[in-house]
Amino acid sequence: MSRVLRGAWSRRGALTTLVLMALVVVGGTVLVLQFAEAAHTSRWLAAPLLLIGAVAVPSIGAELAVARREEIGLARLRGIHGLRLWRFLLVEPLLAILVGTALGLAVGSFGTVVATRTWLAATAPALEQRAVLVALAIAGAGLLIVGLSAAAALREPLAVQVAARRRPRRATTLTVFLSVLVLVGTVVAAYRSRDAAGDPDLVVLLGPALVGLALGQAAIWAVRLAARGLTPTTQARGVGAFLAARRLARADDLVTPVRLVVAAAVVGALALSGSVAVDGWTREQTAIDVPGARTIDATALGALGAVELTDRVDPEGEHLLATAIVPNEGRLAERRAYVDADRWGAVVGDFYDGTPAGAASSEVERLRTDTRPLLVVGDRLTVDATALQLPVPPAQRPVVGGSAPPPVNGFVVAVSYVSVGNVSGTATVTVRMDRVGRPARATTRVRDCVDGCFVNGFEVSRDLSGIYGIDRFRVLASSIRFGDHDLAQDVWVPDPLSVDAALGDRYLDPDQIDRNVLVNRPDGLQLSLLPASSLRLLDQSLEDDVPALTTRASQELDAAGDADDGGPTVLDLGGDDRPADVIGVDDVLPLVGTVGVVSDLRTSAAGAGRTVPSAEVQVIAADGTPQAMLDEVGAATDTSWRTFGTVRSSLGERYGGAQSVAYALTALACALVALLALGAGVARHLRDYRRDVASLRLLGISMGTARQAGRAELVSLTGLVLVAVTAGGWLAVRLLLGGLPLLTVPVAGLPLDTAPHAWPLAIPAVVSAAAVVLVGGRARAVRATSTRPSQLREEER
Repeated sequence: MSRVLRGAWSRRGALTTLVLMALVVVGGTVLVLQFAEAAHTSRWLAAPLLLIGAVAVPSIGAELAVARREEIGLARLRGIHGLRLWRFLLVEPLLAILVGTALGLAVGSFGTVVATRTWLAATAPALEQRAVLVALAIAGAGLLIVGLSAAAALREPLAVQVAARRRPRRATTLTVFLSVLVLVGTVVAAYRSRDAAGDPDLVVLLGPALVGLALGQAAIWAVRLAARGLTPTTQARGVGAFLAARRLARADDLVTPVRLVVAAAVVGALALSGSVAVDGWTREQTAIDVPGARTIDATALGALGAVELTDRVDPEGEHLLATAIVPNEGRLAERRAYVDADRWGAVVGDFYDGTPAGAASSEVERLRTDTRPLLVVGDRLTVDATALQLPVPPAQRPVVGGSAPPPVNGFVVAVSYVSVGNVSGTATVTVRMDRVGRPARATTRVRDCVDGCFVNGFEVSRDLSGIYGIDRFRVLASSIRFGDHDLAQDVWVPDPLSVDAALGDRYLDPDQIDRNVLVNRPDGLQLSLLPASSLRLLDQSLEDDVPALTTRASQELDAAGDADDGGPTVLDLGGDDRPADVIGVDDVLPLVGTVGVVSDLRTSAAGAGRTVPSAEVQVIAADGTPQAMLDEVGAATDTSWRTFGTVRSSLGERYGGAQSVAYALTALACALVALLALGAGVARHLRDYRRDVASLRLLGISMGTARQAGRAELVSLTGLVLVAVTAGGWLAVRLLLGGLPLLTVPVAGLPLDTAPHAWPLAIPAVVSAAAVVLVGGRARAVRATSTRPSQLREEER
């Protein structure tokens, strides 16, 4: 064991890199795996990290094998072969991988708790059995990769194993095959992502890493071919340019890790673009759903109760706005929303400027009409009426079932309502009259309307409880006082359906029906009661069309499913059809998004029944609403206010926005792997580079010329990384982002913008270029004391 520990200490640089690599890959995979499980998304989101790790580890295995060349050669000379030689070679990497795996499990467990607590509603378990099994599988795969990388050192001739210098070797057939396989995989991933539709397979999830590796490999080939082509021309430009071209043209440990840097940066560009897309979607979709700084649920009050509440708390109409949404995601043709158009301009204002619904928001105020729901406050319904015509003599009245009861003329008034507490009911009063010209009164108590009610129905009929007759019966209702309002002073029109029902009764003589069923007189309502059916009275304003805004998608649905082209209609708050006047058509509307109809809440509430149970009623508060108003609304609704940010967070959580966090975590782990690979390449290359500079100084080339060559090489690699990452990121976003499970967009939600944008591509490119400059620059920043020509003589000794 002491011999193993001494050997590990002598190779601590490469083994430390292997420990860190195992830590990052295992920890990142465990974190992404458990986070994806908690976010209910694909566990294969960690696939790019596994692929990049699998590409990075062989170089560390090769470095360990190179570091032990002489030991391997001496062991072979002493007759050590087969399993004993493999054990001698792999015991140190095995210990390093086990240590890294254990640390990775600890880091991944801690990261899972922190990440799920930060971005998800519930904290996921720190470590699960699946994650442990995956970590052990990664450790086994890492050891296998290191063993395969070391196998090449075992097959080398003894003369090569004991040589002091390591010469660049040409790419093997396996290396070329794997490079071509990466290119083919990139094409397949791009092709399959077109039909992924948010449910990608493993190849599509590997796509970002494949695109990055392909672009990185293509960049390496391009720079080497260019360097080889430019080598003859650089001789005329000086020794520095010639040395830089020669070094770029050969297999170099500073050039090779660029492939991993590009791959990690492309994964980062895709993750950042996805996060930007999700962030933009949640911001705009939240603005569609909640047109204000704060919102509170008022479904318990109903839409009319919310209107009454905003009128009472904010009589000026400057801070509060009532809205109602009927989502109907299963029946999109009936998806609709109602807004208080009277208050829209003051409360919402320019809130939608710069959003897809901005154009439609400016048209909402055109939805206003003079039609209003009739609000009454009081606990009694009182009717004063006078008979204008006595019934015919009893002998001429048809009687059903035996002897005729005494003549009684009854006048029934039934008023239906919806209370401000969203309770529906009907108040009924029967006025009994037995003499022409004698006023009669009847009253009843309506407890539901103490705080207010909205009248949505008004019917009159004959009292048929005592007699049945077809004689004409005319009444003057001088007062129908419901609470604080006299319905007899309003203008009413007869419901044509009621009249048609009476005229269509084949048992009645049409001549016995007074066609002048309703007269709006200054002193009340003159009513000719129908013989055997009730007469429904309608507010005259309800005959007008309801202005509405609609989306193009809704118009297409109407055109596809409307067999009766009787003109456009909208549904009122109770779900009944009303004739519509479509005043605007847009792609996106406030509250309903890409599919639905928006109309004025007050207009749609007039004469409507109780708000349909599926409606979601809310009160919106503008920014700067006084706290007293907020408190009063909160007390009335018995709920709490939600800020725009809170709604946005819940929206992202509901539709899977946390999935983009899993991509970000994967990208971060990939970046760490690439930095480790770049740092390891610099470390193992530094000694050879110092020897090269010492040789150049021995030939009379100055340190300044060597540094100039190093800077030229570094600038070339930096430009190469910038171009490759930008191009790779653009291709990955363009080809793959739309097929990845970033969000589950609702049926009427805004589409997710997956188009490439400049700064999400520029940031990874700049960061990766900075990493090449900072880390790679260390390999070219050599001092005169470390490159003395005398060290060549000392190494020969």
